[in-house]
Amino acid sequence: MTTQPEIYRDVPAWKDMRTAAIGTGAFADAESGAAYLQETCETLRAEGFEAVVGPMDGSTWGTYRLQTWSDGSPAFLMEPAGGPDDLIAYEKAGFEIAELHVSATATPGSRGFEDKVPGVSVENWNGKDPEALLAGAHALVMEGFRSTPFFTPVPQTMFLERYGPLLAHADPRFILRALDKDGTLRGLTLAFPDPMRQGAIVLKTYVGTVPGAGRAMADRIHALSGELGFTEVVHALMRSGIASEAQSRKFGGTVFRRYALMGRLL
Repeated sequence: MTTQPEIYRDVPAWKDMRTAAIGTGAFADAESGAAYLQETCETLRAEGFEAVVGPMDGSTWGTYRLQTWSDGSPAFLMEPAGGPDDLIAYEKAGFEIAELHVSATATPGSRGFEDKVPGVSVENWNGKDPEALLAGAHALVMEGFRSTPFFTPVPQTMFLERYGPLLAHADPRFILRALDKDGTLRGLTLAFPDPMRQGAIVLKTYVGTVPGAGRAMADRIHALSGELGFTEVVHALMRSGIASEAQSRKFGGTVFRRYALMGRLL
């Protein structure tokens, strides 16, 4: 084993069962990885756990997922990596896919969605008072993702600690807010130029409480990317079967990577 994964025993339940998680790491080869996973499952079963998922560092706030397919294109910032034998090791140890995720790429340029959400306007962050921006974002994220599997609510202080450093180096033009006619925050989008995948803007996080707000903000990101000469917009790490994946297709998104969170009943 190249990197010894940590075991997390306080994680959200999978299939309403007492669940543990095997953290991220890269196995040296499929055989030794499968042996480690099998041994770990036996240990956790003896402790009374009913299910195991992995790789996941505790919850969706940590690094999680492994790659199941790639077109060979470059990685992007914050993309989960792991090792080439990880998927085979999990399969050999009796794990199956618990969740599927994808990343897609689309060409820049507006698709005309921004002006089709009545009563909502999209504006760029002015770069000032990041704590106030993140405080509003925290409330949106906690509400918008509360029903997402493996999502764990976190206090505002932890949220600010996680995203504050990222905002410190962000381009405010790619941080968007959706506001209603009363000026109430109804959506937030975080995108950034990618230092790893040259010419790309990574559309990482967007959440909205008004139907169409996310699509309107994504449209602004695509338009701005084209205006500034970027060559692609990466729709990053979307959970399969939910609105973001369908929305990606509306922007002409083409999948270039697939990922899975693996699970096993004990």
